[in-house]
Amino acid sequence: MTKFFLLFNTVKYLKPIQLFYRLYRTLFKPKVTDSWRRKELNQTSLWIHHTFYDETLLGFEEANFLNCNRPLSFPESWNDESPGKLWVYNLHYFEDFLCHASSNKEKFHIDFFDKWIDGNPLGKGNGWEPYPISLRISNVLKAWLGGLNLQERHFQSIYMQASFLSNDLEKHLLGNHYFVNLKALLFAGIVFDKQTWSEVAINGLLKEIPEQINTDGGYFELTPMYHSMILVDMLDMYNLLRAFPERSSKEFIDLIELYVPKMIWFMEQMHHLDGEVSFFNDSAIGIAPSKNTIMSYAKKLGFEPSLEQTDSLLLEDFADSGYMVASSEKLKLIFDAARVGPDYIPGHAHADTLSFELSIGKERVIVNSGTSQYGMSEQRLLERKTVSHNTVEIDGKDSSQVWSGFRVAKRAKITERRCRVDSGNILMEAAHDGYKTLFGGVIHKRFLDLSCDTLTIKDSFSGVYNSAVSRFYFHPSLKVFLDDDILHVVGDAFKMKSNLSGLDVSLKSTKWHPEFGVSIPNSCLNIKTSDSNLELTFEWKTK
Repeated sequence: MTKFFLLFNTVKYLKPIQLFYRLYRTLFKPKVTDSWRRKELNQTSLWIHHTFYDETLLGFEEANFLNCNRPLSFPESWNDESPGKLWVYNLHYFEDFLCHASSNKEKFHIDFFDKWIDGNPLGKGNGWEPYPISLRISNVLKAWLGGLNLQERHFQSIYMQASFLSNDLEKHLLGNHYFVNLKALLFAGIVFDKQTWSEVAINGLLKEIPEQINTDGGYFELTPMYHSMILVDMLDMYNLLRAFPERSSKEFIDLIELYVPKMIWFMEQMHHLDGEVSFFNDSAIGIAPSKNTIMSYAKKLGFEPSLEQTDSLLLEDFADSGYMVASSEKLKLIFDAARVGPDYIPGHAHADTLSFELSIGKERVIVNSGTSQYGMSEQRLLERKTVSHNTVEIDGKDSSQVWSGFRVAKRAKITERRCRVDSGNILMEAAHDGYKTLFGGVIHKRFLDLSCDTLTIKDSFSGVYNSAVSRFYFHPSLKVFLDDDILHVVGDAFKMKSNLSGLDVSLKSTKWHPEFGVSIPNSCLNIKTSDSNLELTFEWKTK
């Protein structure tokens, strides 16, 4: 019965179109419906080329994806899922075609593409699934526009892949998968001057961009990592439309120009002062291009960065997305007062409602546990659970019912939220009903009071419960220890302490996962309570 309710509370949020296409995909298989005819394709000087990635293909014998080095043996490696399906997917993305060393790898990339064509028969295997097809089409055509000398068989392959994709758009999923499907179809449609593809792509994106990009610029799946990836997609499409003005749409260009500046600002705010992404929902370093890489690309396309930070604490309330950010040149705090994500696609959500992250200077201090893997493992589930985040777990339950690899049943809803600046301090407050039930339960409310050298956290619990555990995870580079009732946290450029007298505390050894395939020992402060209120203050001095 428990599994039934999990499934019911998951499926009930789906859109009718998702249910329809789930059935459709079981009855009808995609196929190529467009015939290749030899075309004279010319690279345009208007394309602004940019590289994004570190090198991942180390010759034909070895590849490194997700911090996992594996030997290659073709054609078997194309569908060998022993290192994980996501690892194999990466083999089919062809991101190495846009790596920083790509200008010295042209012959290898051409030979690699030949090997892919020979080893991946039409419609068979991982390489023909719509998400890898979408990334590969865009990456190969971007590399060609940047100077890669493709031959007719390569263009024919990309054309057939685009035709296959046009009959396999991921409307059963929607979200970022459908977005990159449409982007790939746009690239193929414009490069090959195939109007039916470009029209499907543009008409779809004119609807999806306002749907998937919130009014404050945040990506609606509410993961900073995917936000960066979608921002690159937006910049790529803008670049493409400017490179082929005779095949573009003014309405579409205007829409991108409206959203990109807001997306850049959101990205800047959701990154820490070390220049890397924050860990809310599915986020990790090294998957999306870095902030500096994206900003360099944006500048080439004419989008200027926002104003630099100041000494004073500034407050940014992304009310539509839900995050609140307090920042200065020396401090950043990001507070998750957001919903778990869009109702119909919360697959990248974590049960992290009312968690926060704190940086002092370029040192991360209080960190969520991160994301090290996808799939169906116990580790994947653990990383999504409330216990892995800087928030409160009540009676051993999750604030939102995360399950399986990418499922969420009952979801926490924000019942109130507000923030303001008061005498130089940043005050943030929010509450959620994730622990509320038909027969009682608890409303969790959190209040944060941040100054340039103190942070006070006040948690209150309205309702009946047995016990609550508030957790604070610290970056592994820090020295963290308890001395009597005083918590000490020592970094390279600061010293922090907190008086924990009267509280039931323990310091646990845990793991931090800043990248896929990476687990680093760190420390977590656990505070147990059965009272209706819990309060503590962190104070620090910079060296």
